[in-house]
Amino acid sequence: MKRSPSPTLARLLTGALTALTLAAGGAQAVTFGGLNVTPRGPQNLNLETGTTDLPQGGTATDSRGGVKLTAARMQLQPGQRLSAQDATITTRQGGTLKAAQVTYDLKAGTVTATGGVTYNDARFTDLSAPSMTLNVKSGFVTARGGVKAAKPAMTGAALAFDPSTMQAMLAGPYRVNQGTLRADTAAPAGRLLLVFSARSVVRATEDPDSSNRNRFEPYLK
Repeated sequence: MKRSPSPTLARLLTGALTALTLAAGGAQAVTFGGLNVTPRGPQNLNLETGTTDLPQGGTATDSRGGVKLTAARMQLQPGQRLSAQDATITTRQGGTLKAAQVTYDLKAGTVTATGGVTYNDARFTDLSAPSMTLNVKSGFVTARGGVKAAKPAMTGAALAFDPSTMQAMLAGPYRVNQGTLRADTAAPAGRLLLVFSARSVVRATEDPDSSNRNRFEPYLK
């Protein structure tokens, strides 16, 4: 008569399977929720949760969204999200975002960065905020929680911009100081539409029309 494993042995077997490590053999790319992920080293699969840990990080590429992410460490949760630490993201339009923690929400199509977040592109030098979100489908980037930039020199409560255009909207309270341009407000409802040429603001509108407000407001909420 075949005997079932004892409860103690069953728990030991479950623990061993949970901690199973899969040797990925270098840089073998895998497909994950529309992303191509290339690990730098081993992949540690937790059979209980389905999460795969890449302790040496790697690269994840979204060819459709034009986003590339490299990180020192990653965690993959099938059908849900990719989490990464000490990450650098490059966008289709040439923007570079760096952060301590990044979460790529596969269902929402958003990349959220927190912890020492900085962003640079053809318009902004050293743009920083506690949190930044990239909407992969539209390309819009939103910075929240207190925004600063070295050039153009500005501060604000939040900032939204479309990398495919040369426009951005700054939410109050804000202050912009560049050359002859001076704009500021203490009103939280204040909105400033900025039009860029390279890293210079060539026009600023303190009362944007409804068309521009409707385009940017969903990303400032």
